Amino acid sequence: MKKQLRTWIVYCSRKGGHTYPSKALYDYLIRKVQNLTHPQIINLLDISPSLSLVEKIGGKGDLKLRRFYRKCYRNLQEENPLLLGSYRLVEKMLFNTGKLHKKLMFRFGQPDIIVTTQPEVNVIADLLKHRFCVPVHTVIIDLAIHGLWLNRSIDHYYVANKHLKEELIRYRIEPDKISVTGIPLRQGFTHIIKYDIKQTRKNLNISSDLPTILLMGGLLGTMVDFSSAIESMMQITTPFQLLAVFGKNDEHITKAETLKQKSRWPMHFFGTVSNVDELMWASDIIVSKPGSVTMSEALSLGKPMVVITPRAGSAQELKFAQFLKANQAGEWLNSTKELGTTIDTLLNSKDRYNRMRRCAWGLGRHSLTATETISNNIIRSMQ
Repeated sequence: MKKQLRTWIVYCSRKGGHTYPSKALYDYLIRKVQNLTHPQIINLLDISPSLSLVEKIGGKGDLKLRRFYRKCYRNLQEENPLLLGSYRLVEKMLFNTGKLHKKLMFRFGQPDIIVTTQPEVNVIADLLKHRFCVPVHTVIIDLAIHGLWLNRSIDHYYVANKHLKEELIRYRIEPDKISVTGIPLRQGFTHIIKYDIKQTRKNLNISSDLPTILLMGGLLGTMVDFSSAIESMMQITTPFQLLAVFGKNDEHITKAETLKQKSRWPMHFFGTVSNVDELMWASDIIVSKPGSVTMSEALSLGKPMVVITPRAGSAQELKFAQFLKANQAGEWLNSTKELGTTIDTLLNSKDRYNRMRRCAWGLGRHSLTATETISNNIIRSMQ
């Protein structure tokens, strides 16, 4: 019997944007090829108190120091040697002083390959490769590249689309080290497209015929001003129905209930949900902050998006928004005040809407098979 390959899937975050793709890969390896690989999903924040503290400080800074963080992001894109060098030095010090290598080995054993899904982990890819003497692959779950994703010790890169491959090549990464695969999606997205959209709407107990708008504000529900967005959409003259997912933000649901009672069009509110795939498939337009995972999920289903500049700094997400608009797969707004007018225009311009659908599908179609493609390539590279 062949030895099972011990695959580590490593990330360093408490947010869904890095957790969901990592778990998608893990679930596929467990479900489909468990006889060939023994996967481990590892959040370094659970192993290193120091890294966990740094992540908390970074999260606060992103909210409070928006201009500073956006300037830092621009410098990362430009590969500013001082900023990149400082970041790498700090992370390597935390890795070594925290004896992270020994903790990982004790808890998970010796890996055969390490797969990263976050730039903060890529910073120490050379240390991981040196300490464990294994190849390191990375799945870039962003829709734009910056310097922290790059490490000369990484053996292979998986990217969302051909545009990102071209961007990596401009960063002097060899073309044969790059595969265009899409971004790993949760299992439901590969199946939901087989279902009739009207039937999916009936299953959700909403109208099967009304144009449907889905409004999302992230897992915590804090990145979009729900009340302002809903007030703007209440001005839409074209009949529609709204699905709003508030995540863990119960306070905003309570406020929005008052607006719901005044609306002439149907509105359906949700908290934390497990059926994002159904809600997206049932929708015609998806409104959200420009997070890479939400955008990848929407684009994989060919759904046009209207993205709103988020409340936090999230400098890389502004780059994602530019990418969406430049490729004609959606609209980017700086304020929710423009939301109602923008959606009304799209609902009344069939040609423009259909063009956006085609562009969205073109950007996101690879993601429907990304989990399988990446997993199979990882196994193939080890045999």
